[in-house]
Amino acid sequence: MSPHRQWIVLAMMVGITAIHYLTPHVRPLVPGADVLLHRHAVERVLFILPVAAAAFSLGSTGGAITLGAALLIMLPRALWMSFHPADAVAETMAVAVVGCFVLWTVQSDERERTLHHRAVARMRAFNAVCSIVARSLDLEQVLTESLEKVLEVTDLEIGLMYCLDPNTDELALHAHRGLAATTVNSLTRVCLEEGPYGQVARSGEPVVLEGPSEDHGTGPLTGTDDTLGAQIVVPLTSKGKVHGVMALGSRQTRKFPPADRQLISTFGRQIGVGVENAQLHRDVERQLQIQQRLNEVAERVTSELELHRVLPKVLEIAEGLIGAECGFIALFDPATKRLRYPYLHNLPQSLTDVSVPEGEGIAGEAMTTAAPVSIPDYRNYPKAVPAFVDAGLVSVVAVPIVSGKRSFGTLAAGSLHELKRFSSAEISSLAGVGRQAGIAIDNARLYENMRYYARQITQAQEDERKRIAREAHDETAQILVALSRRLDALTAWPELPSDPFTAQLDSVRELTTDALQSVRRFSHDLRPPVLDDLGFVAAVRGLTRNLELAGVDASVRVHGTPYRLPPEEELVLFRIAQESLNNIRWHADASHATVVVSFRPNRVRMTIEDDGIGFDVPEEFADLLASGKMGLIGMHERAQILGGTFGIESVPGRGTRVLVDTPVHARD
Repeated sequence: MSPHRQWIVLAMMVGITAIHYLTPHVRPLVPGADVLLHRHAVERVLFILPVAAAAFSLGSTGGAITLGAALLIMLPRALWMSFHPADAVAETMAVAVVGCFVLWTVQSDERERTLHHRAVARMRAFNAVCSIVARSLDLEQVLTESLEKVLEVTDLEIGLMYCLDPNTDELALHAHRGLAATTVNSLTRVCLEEGPYGQVARSGEPVVLEGPSEDHGTGPLTGTDDTLGAQIVVPLTSKGKVHGVMALGSRQTRKFPPADRQLISTFGRQIGVGVENAQLHRDVERQLQIQQRLNEVAERVTSELELHRVLPKVLEIAEGLIGAECGFIALFDPATKRLRYPYLHNLPQSLTDVSVPEGEGIAGEAMTTAAPVSIPDYRNYPKAVPAFVDAGLVSVVAVPIVSGKRSFGTLAAGSLHELKRFSSAEISSLAGVGRQAGIAIDNARLYENMRYYARQITQAQEDERKRIAREAHDETAQILVALSRRLDALTAWPELPSDPFTAQLDSVRELTTDALQSVRRFSHDLRPPVLDDLGFVAAVRGLTRNLELAGVDASVRVHGTPYRLPPEEELVLFRIAQESLNNIRWHADASHATVVVSFRPNRVRMTIEDDGIGFDVPEEFADLLASGKMGLIGMHERAQILGGTFGIESVPGRGTRVLVDTPVHARD
């Protein structure tokens, strides 16, 4: 209230008091005043004015104070100075009654206005909560902002928001206000079997604890610095289903009238709708993430055929899929009938030396039963492997790695610091990854078998080439040499029939010489002796010299310190270089070609580049088959035999580059 209103009321009181007590001095000065003022009734009536003014401007409290002051002012004259004391007291009481009526009217108006303002505030708060629920699908945001609005409208200082965790049958704290950090740490989880919070979550009915006579010791705030004097706990419901609880309280003792209980319960229902929407949204997002992860696993499985590359990545994806901290893949060895752990993540590498018999441990149980196994407390698991307990494994879930009816081992993920219960959805997702891992192992083994057969076929081809080269050199070439010598002797015979016959004989001798050179070149191409004697670099230099004879400027550069390789590895690299240089000779229409061989420890990189016409390189090597580029497919397969990589870079009109990078072994 403005201070000037108080001064106006005070001035009115002073003025009327002066008139009330100074009328004997005023009456002679005012004509007719003796008739009007000799009983002082008019002044008493005038005291209603400051009382009404104070009540309307200062409130009912101010009006009551003013009325009391007016009575104290009027009573001395009515009791001791009036010529008609009975009438004066009656008039004073009448003024008091009228003043009380004015105060009651003002108080009723104030109460109506207060109720109206409170109703408007509650409606605004309810609308604000509805707006929060409607505009946000973030669970933390919905609960935090809603809690602030509810505390604001209910004039309470402490609030807690819990959501029901169906996997653990517990209430998980998501939002809080007015509590100390130490108290919050003890309230993060509440069992459904404990206290009023669990009771509300189970029954769906509010619980109110009022006054010091109520038992607050059953609540989770017992024994903390935030013990409440009064609290109300309501369920967060939607469509009749409880999604959590909201607890509001005060450190002071207070009552919760029915209107407040109904209002808070209404807030609980509205917030429950928001919780349901947020959880549905989170479930959809989670499902999309799971699908994305499974797609990533499938992509890895289909794009990689090397287990040491694909399985560690699959393991990491599986951990992220269920929020685990560590994981391992156990593979079954049919020869020894034991499970080993070749792939680990966030676990000591020493566990790779551990092996268990078939059926032992969680890995053996999951593989034997062909079903997922979830152990919340691995330390008390009867089949626990001591080495994993020592490594700090706390909770673990394992699923079989299968492909069709074949079982290869187990995929497992777990926690290292605290107990974790894995939901059925998480276990199902992990089982899907286990099936993908089974496909990866199946594909890798098929690919390894294919590579084995490819190596055998390649070796058979090289053996056949070597045999043909040897026979061509040792038999065919020798026969041609003998034939050439006899023709030379026949040409030198003095008794030849005629000159035309001699000319024909010389022609046959020249053809024999050409055939001999062709056989020797054919034998050299099949298996150049320099490859066995000096290594594949010297053999590649021989190929570039042949390319120079065809009109192409070719060169060989060596980086690093050259070293000899096992014969089969040198042969593979030589065949790749031979095929590539033959392509340059017959198809590239190039004028320059360069071969760069880089030697690194246990690895060789070879690049063959030309400035020819180039071509469009398909995205997949399998597409080369449709275009008839069998030589490129052969080079790719040979590189794969060594466990290396093969790549082609080419642009029409701008030449071609072939890159080979393979692991190798230095010859002893």
